[in-house]
Amino acid sequence: MSQDKPVALWSVPRSISTAFERVFVERDDFEVFHEPFGESYYYSEERLSDRYSDEEPKAEDNYENVLARVLEPQEERVFVKDMAYHAKPLIGPEFVGGFRNTFIIRDPKYVLASLSRMWPDFTLEETGFEQLYRLFREATEVDPEDVVVVDAMTFSENPVGVLAAYCEHLEIPFQTDDLSWQPREVRRWESWEGWHEEAQQSTGIEPAERKDPDLPPKLQEAYEHCLPYYYQLAARAIPGTAPIPPA
Repeated sequence: MSQDKPVALWSVPRSISTAFERVFVERDDFEVFHEPFGESYYYSEERLSDRYSDEEPKAEDNYENVLARVLEPQEERVFVKDMAYHAKPLIGPEFVGGFRNTFIIRDPKYVLASLSRMWPDFTLEETGFEQLYRLFREATEVDPEDVVVVDAMTFSENPVGVLAAYCEHLEIPFQTDDLSWQPREVRRWESWEGWHEEAQQSTGIEPAERKDPDLPPKLQEAYEHCLPYYYQLAARAIPGTAPIPPA
């Protein structure tokens, strides 16, 4: 049954996705996996990036090993938050069909402005949008009614409404208590030091400021690369959250 499949939240970097994930970290009816395929992409023997090339590659983080860990039976239902580009070699009908596929997106201007501060040397693939759209296309072909897309900015401004709609779509219980917690270190996030301090120190979902960032010319090419993919996904966002592309 689809209700028993792991729930996957596929994202791009700097998209408020870890704050969304935090909701499920605090619930007691989900076992959460935080970016497991990132270990494959950056640290395994099959890694597709040389960003951490000084680290010894680990066979246990090869793609099929990570996938097996994610899919092995757990006492609680599994929730996976990851970047689609991390799972690039696995993306296809069989892989996608194994999850309830959900997506969170954010205007590429905000993503790129934040990502460039963390990784000034980011690659186009690391912006995440192209592979997110590829996975989205696969998911809509497998089951077009099963896909749900969250717009990150609207989630930050209306967390109750968006999360309630998200939970209703997945047929899982929603309580407003899910949206507040105590600040603490989250063990699952240790391997990405420096990226999630704000989400760890938070006590709930904070509205993100809609201050349209000015992108320097060096980021313009990346922005133009990401934008069409973003609008394709935004068109499927939870009702009332979809931005309108410029004419």
